[in-house]
Amino acid sequence: MLKLAVAVLAIVIASAASAAGWRDLRIDASSESSFKESVATLQDKLSPSRRHAFARTLEDIWNQGTRLAEEQQREYTDADYLRQVHGLGYEQVVKLTDPTGKSEGRYRAEYYATRTGGGSGATSRAPASFAADCCYPAISDSYENWRGR
Repeated sequence: MLKLAVAVLAIVIASAASAAGWRDLRIDASSESSFKESVATLQDKLSPSRRHAFARTLEDIWNQGTRLAEEQQREYTDADYLRQVHGLGYEQVVKLTDPTGKSEGRYRAEYYATRTGGGSGATSRAPASFAADCCYPAISDSYENWRGR
């Protein structure tokens, strides 16, 4: 009986830890390689709709930083971007450009609309050089790919 109780307790603790896992993860942008690794780890833990919202919001952060830099007549660099997202978790990222959280909801709804064939889908507006040089997270709409098949 004691073995059964210990086994059940271990399963409950393990499931609780994995359920909250993505909430505790943070972007480590201390270097480009650590940024790539931490974003990939975070995305791996997210549900497909949150993964989509996360990637779209990272794109929004880049676009907003670029617009602000242009207004200030300067260049928005990869280093500026990395400094801006360093140490942020999912919740902070999705509320950085929109504190109301409406963008996150719209992006998640967009994901579900594309899954049911009701939407046109999202395309990246981030510069191609940024995608290659700074690891703009790719959006994988394939459920099988997300699940690791």
